[in-house]
Amino acid sequence: MIFDSTQKLIGKGANAEVFLYHGFAYKVYDESYPAEWIAFEKQQQQAVNKAGLCPVKYYDTDNPHIIKMDLVQGDQLEKSVLKFPEQSFALLSRAFCFIHKAASSRTTIPPISATADLMLSAQEKSKILPIIDRLSQKYKSCICHLDMHFLNIMIPDNAELIADKINYTIIDWMNARLAPPVFDYARTYVIFNEFAKEALPLYKAAVWSDILSLGVSEDDFFEAVKVCTVLRNHEKYSRREK
Repeated sequence: MIFDSTQKLIGKGANAEVFLYHGFAYKVYDESYPAEWIAFEKQQQQAVNKAGLCPVKYYDTDNPHIIKMDLVQGDQLEKSVLKFPEQSFALLSRAFCFIHKAASSRTTIPPISATADLMLSAQEKSKILPIIDRLSQKYKSCICHLDMHFLNIMIPDNAELIADKINYTIIDWMNARLAPPVFDYARTYVIFNEFAKEALPLYKAAVWSDILSLGVSEDDFFEAVKVCTVLRNHEKYSRREK
C-alpha cells in the first residue's frame, strides 16, 4: 500500500513505526523483519480478541509488512506515572488480574514451554528450561501478556486514575503465552529493573499480595525472574543482530 502523505507518526518501536492514517493505526515493520513473525502477531491478536482481552482488531493490507489496526483513543499510562504513581501501579495490578482471569481452555496462544527455547544456546536452555518445567507443573497456567508495562496500557485522555473504575486497553500482545502468572509478574519486574530500578518498590507493593495469593513463594518468583532475564536479554541481542 502507499500512503498519500497525510499519515502522522504516533509511535515507534525497535522493529516498526505506527502511523495514524484515515482513522486507523498502521504498523509498518522494517522490511528485514520476518513476515512469518508478523503473521504470528496477527494470530495472537485474534486469540486475545476471542478471549475478550482486547477489542482492537487487526486487518490485512496488500503489504505483508504493514498491519492496519483499530485506533485506540487516549494516551499511554506511562504519561501519568510521575504525577499519579500509586494510582498507576494500582491500575497495572488490576490489568494483570484481568488478563489472568480470562478463559484459556480453547485459546490458540502457545504455551511458554513451546517457544522459550527457540534460538537459545545450549547453556541458556540448560539454565531456564528446567525452571519453566518445574513452575509449570507446580502452578496453574493462564494467558499471560509477558510484556506488561505502562507503555502497553492505554487510558482515555484526561481520565481520573481510579483503578477500579477507569476504562483501559491493553495493547501489544506479541509475547503472550500460556504460563503460570508468576512469569508475567516476573517479566515486568525484569523490565522495571532494566529501565526504572527506583520503581521496583512501588511495583512490588502493588502486586506482591496478588502473587502471594497464588501460592507463589518468593524463591519461585525470583526463579521466574531468572527465566525472564535470559529471555529478555536474548530478545535484545536478536534485535541488535537485525
